[in-house]
Amino acid sequence: MITFIIGGVKSGKTSFALKKAENKGNKNCYYIATARAIDEEMKERIERHKRERGSHWTTIEEPIKIGEIINKLPEKSILVVDCLNTWITNLLVEGFEYEDFVESFINSVLKNREKIEIFIVANEVGLGIVPENELSRRFIDIAGTLNQRIMNICDKAYFMIAGIPLEIK
Repeated sequence: MITFIIGGVKSGKTSFALKKAENKGNKNCYYIATARAIDEEMKERIERHKRERGSHWTTIEEPIKIGEIINKLPEKSILVVDCLNTWITNLLVEGFEYEDFVESFINSVLKNREKIEIFIVANEVGLGIVPENELSRRFIDIAGTLNQRIMNICDKAYFMIAGIPLEIK
């Protein structure tokens, strides 16, 4: 089962994903964190989020190869992937050919959808203005296309607005 949770920045996506996952009552809870601790503020933010999740979550910090991690998870696990936008940013900043990583991720999700329950978190990028620089426009194009692909393969989807989930699929 694949659940996609999309919305604006700080709209409550991650909290909602964690609650939905925890309500499944499964003890094998995994959280793939794509963020990197690039400065002190980010290190503190990451540590705070770890504490908020609690010790029953196994956190896997993987900024690039998330598809490989999904393939290694045990059967009947619960997984939250947070977040696709940070992951795409990592790929672009590091200069990777993102297409191969995106395909690996999508293939891993599809291959494992019967084995594990997957919650995918992403920011909606289509509600703002077109950015003024090339890298930002490229990011928006990649993220928007990836969001559409995930929406097409997910079983359920929610759009978060100021902490309120709207079921859209």
